[in-house]
Formats: sequence, C-alpha cells, structure tokens
Amino acid sequence: ELPVVGEWPRRPLELATLRLQNMLDISIKNWKELAPSQDALDAGVLTQLGGCIICQDNGDVLFDYKDPGICAVANFEDILKKIPTVKNLETVEA
Repeated sequence: ELPVVGEWPRRPLELATLRLQNMLDISIKNWKELAPSQDALDAGVLTQLGGCIICQDNGDVLFDYKDPGICAVANFEDILKKIPTVKNLETVEA
C-alpha cells in the first residue's frame, strides 16, 4: 500500500497522473500564453503548477494560493471557505 501525499488523500502515482493530465491539457496546449518571458527564463525563473486564484466579477481576489513546491495543490476546503455562499436559492423543478 502506497502512502498518501500530504493532506490531500492521493497516492504518489495518482498525483503524478493528475499533474501530467493537467500539464497536457493546460500547460502544453497554452504554452505561448503561459510561458514566462525570455528575460525571466534567462534570470532563472522556474515555472510551477499548482497555483490558484479565484476572483469576483469585478476582479477582486477572493482566494489565491501560490505553489510552495512540487506536488503542492490548493486545499479545496480552503477555497470553499473563501467563496461567498448564495442564500435563498430557489429550486426549479424540471
């Protein structure tokens, strides 16, 4: 039995698979838009996955998380605590 990684209950191979899928579906497809500038690369900037930012419609930041290192991801429960809840939702029957 492989141990889980951190507080997010995923085994190392599961986490590696998720990060690879993320890399293929987001990073590589959008590399030109996401890549650091040549100046930043020349200065030794490393690119990392795992950051997260959630903004309101007006651009105010509700939640941000900066990846402190490899295999780190934002805690979903922390994200939910920062997002305002909608009260008095009406249920629409189909």
